[in-house]
Amino acid sequence: MKKNVLLKTIFIMVLVLILGSWLIPSSLLTEGEFVNSGYNPLGLIDVALAPFHFFNCNSVILQLFTDGTSVLAFSYSGMILLIFATGIFYSVLKKTGAYGKLIDTIQMKVKEKKTAFLFATAIFFFLFSSLIGVNAIAFVLIPFFVTILLKLDYSRITCFAATFLSCMVGNAVSILGSEVAGINNVMYSLKVENYIGFKIFLFLVVALIFLIYLYMKKVPSLETEEEEEIPKREKSYLPIILLCSIFFFVFLVGCYNAYYVFQSTSVTDVYENLMSSSVGNYPIAQNLFGKMEPFGYWSEFTLGGLLLILSAMIGFVYAFTFDDMIECVKKGIKRMLKPACYVVLAATALVLLKDTSAINPNFLTTIVGFFKTNITKLAIPFSAFLSVLYGFFVGNYQEFQSLASVFISNVYEGMDLFVSTFMMQIGHGIMSMVAPSSLLLVAGLSYLKIPYQKWLSYIWRLALLLFLVSIAIFAFLRMI
Repeated sequence: MKKNVLLKTIFIMVLVLILGSWLIPSSLLTEGEFVNSGYNPLGLIDVALAPFHFFNCNSVILQLFTDGTSVLAFSYSGMILLIFATGIFYSVLKKTGAYGKLIDTIQMKVKEKKTAFLFATAIFFFLFSSLIGVNAIAFVLIPFFVTILLKLDYSRITCFAATFLSCMVGNAVSILGSEVAGINNVMYSLKVENYIGFKIFLFLVVALIFLIYLYMKKVPSLETEEEEEIPKREKSYLPIILLCSIFFFVFLVGCYNAYYVFQSTSVTDVYENLMSSSVGNYPIAQNLFGKMEPFGYWSEFTLGGLLLILSAMIGFVYAFTFDDMIECVKKGIKRMLKPACYVVLAATALVLLKDTSAINPNFLTTIVGFFKTNITKLAIPFSAFLSVLYGFFVGNYQEFQSLASVFISNVYEGMDLFVSTFMMQIGHGIMSMVAPSSLLLVAGLSYLKIPYQKWLSYIWRLALLLFLVSIAIFAFLRMI
């Protein structure tokens, strides 16, 4: 069997960007016209340094407090911290012995209803992504469910479909998710209630297709490689359940952006009131928590840091020594090193596009201009084309919209604006299931050791079916 197909595909994706920048002139969209601006080729140094630029890509500064005196900068490198923190967290859980007991308890209870548990897992992550939409939290939760599914003798690819894929499908039809629907609302001045009936209808159709596909493609494990044995000891797992429940509730409050979705400032108002509280003239909360990001705006840095604190607290409760914690850190980083490397490499195309689009134009604008000028200006096919073209290179939805929105924000309005926006959401969600730039995809495939070509043979029918069904439904909506 061919080795490292995913890695080779990522290199091909980057090579396409390089060759395109050399062979196709760049363009600028100026007052509705695509203006040729000459060639803007990518050099060897640009490409070689792109993975390193990932660690300061998208650096932004947030105002934390109402007095404007405190700021905090963060970047995409927080994703890498979160990946390693997740590995350390589960390494600590395994070391307790109580976690193994918890996994066995759940396995025994659902053993006779394993199919129901598989679908409950898939529905949970589908709903979480479409209604909450914080992929970072979903990523932290997934290893727990994967461990149980593997113990129920499901194949790795079925485990991936019930967890990682469920998140991607949920993002594609996001209704209240702050990282997808919320981004649409902010960028295009949309509201949750806009065409809500249509959103729910498409949500149900996609969910039904996905669950039927999952049922038809579910297979038992045929792999000979055994999973790492999780030690079990006669210790109570209640402290783990209690601490994790509290922390994950806090994660939801901190990461879910209610303003993006509902234009509500209630959560950030609570944050400001908390941080401005004082005893006398002493700002106790501000000094106690330090430079904490506002509720709803927590980055992967904050989430990863709190996950490490949770790991330390669990280690303390179960009487870990310092050497025990160091051992867990080593094992956790080693387990997640490969997924982290793949995430950095998969983001290379995004980094290169951001470097060119921020200051100089790129050749993708020329391709978009040709398509729009010579083929079609209709919202549905044009938006579908945008989602495929940019979705192949850009796995992050917010960055995808920041690059693609210029082509529709001043062109469409009313129904066409909604159709175009939602079509791009669906299209990008479907592309995230197959594109080598999809950070969730490459991290999940690497984590579960699933060959990329095997995944493509599993998923291409579902991706194509969802894409065609979505276009047909959008066309019907536009027609009536």
